Parts: sequence; C-alpha cells; structure tokens
Amino acid sequence: MSAPAALSLEAVREELPAVAAYAAAAGLAVDANALSESILRFLVAFRNAAGENFSAEFDCRDYPMYPPTIEFVDASRTTRGALALYPAGFHGMPCVCARYNRKAYSERGGPHGDWRLVDWQLPTGNGVALDTFAMIVSDL
Repeated sequence: MSAPAALSLEAVREELPAVAAYAAAAGLAVDANALSESILRFLVAFRNAAGENFSAEFDCRDYPMYPPTIEFVDASRTTRGALALYPAGFHGMPCVCARYNRKAYSERGGPHGDWRLVDWQLPTGNGVALDTFAMIVSDL
C-alpha cells in the first residue's frame, strides 16, 4: 500500500514552516526548492563535530503513512549513504537507527525486523513520539 504523491506533498508542505523555524533557531538550513509531487525530497544542512558540512536528505514518498527515508549526503550532494557520513553505531550498515527512518526497517534492508512501518509514529521507549519533521530534525 502506498500514499498518493499529492497527499504526501501536502503533508510535507504543512510541516515545512515548523522545520524551517526550528532549523533557523538551531543554525541549520533547509532546502526544499525541488520539492514536488515527482520529487518528494528535501534536505537539512548540518555540520558534524569535525566541522564538515553534510545534509540529511528526507525522501518523503508515502509520508505520512510511512516514515521518510533519511539518508546522509555529503556537502556536494553526490555521495549518499556512505559509512563515513554516519556516526559510529552498533549496526553494520550506515543508518539513522530510529523508528522515524524507513531505512531502519528490514523491509528496506535495515536491521529492524521487529518494527512495523505502520507503527512508526508510536512513542519511543522513553514515551516520546518523534512523529513530525521538526521533531525528527531536532533528534538528528
């Protein structure tokens, strides 16, 4: 099952002002210039602890039915998903390991066969639901 692209686009556009407000307060930049029904993606630019620029790319196909796929990309936006772009973790693959990232689910090759995509908006173990883009960006 999938969500119509028009529905996903509308949902993303509704949330972008809150993302932009959070990003501005945190010194981050949001790039949603290419966002359309055929390109359901936007980026948030970050700087890592070493001072290197990179972006989190949000692929929003099927949103909000399913979580976005979040992939880290280099500053030139030519390399995505490379291990060097991710912090060291306990999974063998480069992945933001959280319910809000579709890549973390086994359906997408991720480590979590114990999670169901339809449950992505449920509260985490500490009782907090990270179910909006602004909350997700704040967690990254």
